[in-house]
Amino acid sequence: MKQRRVLHFLLAVGAGLCLFGAFAPVDFWPAAFLGIALLVMSLSGRTWFGSFGLGVVAGCAFFIPLFEWAAVASGVLIAQIALGFAESLFIGVLAVIWQGLMRGKHTGGNVALTAATMGLTWVAMEQLRSELPWHGMPWGLLGFSQVDGPLVRLAPWGSTQLVGFGVVVVGVLVARFLSALAKVQLGQGVIAGASAGLILVLSMFLPLSTSADSYLTVGFVQGIIPDESKLPAGQSRALTVTQNLVTATKAIDGDDVDLVLWPESASDRDPREDDEAHSLITEASERLGVPLLLGTQRYINGYRYNDYVVWNLDQSISGVYSKQHPVPFGEYMPYRDFFRKFTPAVDLISTDMLAGSKPAYLDVELKDSTVRVATPICFEVADNAIVSEAVRAGAQLIVVPTNNASFGKTSESAQQFQMTRFRAIEHGRTAIQVSTVGVSGVVEPNGVTRAVTQPWTEDAQVARVGLRSELTVATRISEPLRIAVYAGGAALGLLAFIQLARRR
Repeated sequence: MKQRRVLHFLLAVGAGLCLFGAFAPVDFWPAAFLGIALLVMSLSGRTWFGSFGLGVVAGCAFFIPLFEWAAVASGVLIAQIALGFAESLFIGVLAVIWQGLMRGKHTGGNVALTAATMGLTWVAMEQLRSELPWHGMPWGLLGFSQVDGPLVRLAPWGSTQLVGFGVVVVGVLVARFLSALAKVQLGQGVIAGASAGLILVLSMFLPLSTSADSYLTVGFVQGIIPDESKLPAGQSRALTVTQNLVTATKAIDGDDVDLVLWPESASDRDPREDDEAHSLITEASERLGVPLLLGTQRYINGYRYNDYVVWNLDQSISGVYSKQHPVPFGEYMPYRDFFRKFTPAVDLISTDMLAGSKPAYLDVELKDSTVRVATPICFEVADNAIVSEAVRAGAQLIVVPTNNASFGKTSESAQQFQMTRFRAIEHGRTAIQVSTVGVSGVVEPNGVTRAVTQPWTEDAQVARVGLRSELTVATRISEPLRIAVYAGGAALGLLAFIQLARRR
């Protein structure tokens, strides 16, 4: 009995590590299928309490290494561990639901039905943890790991939910394949393995968006964030960041572009109020002679907004988008007095960020036309609703301004670029991620990347990008799909607990 428990524990650890391996920095998308398979196998014959524990173990092995960047950003290891453990609790609850589904008379007797019900409950739990608590943490959704795999072609039809569902279904079939081989049930093994392979092969034939309505030439600039400890006494770090962007932008000829993009936090000193910041941006704008999009901060009554703005040729600002989804414990501190009892690191966030209320897009007046650009800021690219709302509102191009400097040389930026690639495929739009320190790059609607920069390297790139207006199915049904996933997941969760109770 003890050896069996150890085996199941190791299977759970292996499940989490495989799920982690599907994301950057390992970035091996087939590992997600094996991760789901090992999780299913670890739950075989376990009690509901044991299933919860194994789910938490798998979740910790997945999320804690995935969130390496949290320790770097906060300066304390406990932030990484606490965030990973909190997210693993969702996997623990899901494991109990899966145990009920596997034991059920109706849901456990047919492998296809078992796979479908487990897939739906997985994406429902992903959706839940993406929204709760404090607006959730939509990081590590299975769909994002598949940008180089065939299942990503499901994205235009059902976003992260459908792709994640597909990953779980294939993973459950792989688990059945491995179990059948272990029991020398070759017939069942062949059927399960062939079914998993067929799903992957058929997915390869789903079409992706290619044709564009018109084209735009865009420049995007990756500056360098200075080491504050090495700056001369009295020199502003924020102004140095802006100056570095001005310098890097000189590599772009304004006659060759229609629009130039700077990243989030391009000017943390608000150029609407700060003359020095205004002067630096004016210098770049006048030389370019085209609109400039840039990130800045706006301070009001002891709080701040994270803005992305349109800087016009007359040095006015014609459009402002304020980040709707500030990151808890990163951009604002919930229950500051309570958490200060555990660590003084809470006061590293000296000014809490407030949430904006307008959709994530900006209208940019060009020489001969106006283009609407979706502008989810940094972590917001992980939020299904924010991006889809902007595209439904008419955005023809997706721009993801981001500042990854706080995360050092971790894989945070590469993980985020996976999400940017996913959004391009999902919505049939060219997407451009523009970062202070990398990764920056252009993603076509078929997932192909180009003009990708190296991290922590000053760079300026120019790319001709397509503008598109047609909406994918996923874009159109984003909100109804969300409701349907919750309804189906809740119904199956209730059924699972009823079946568990009856078995007991």
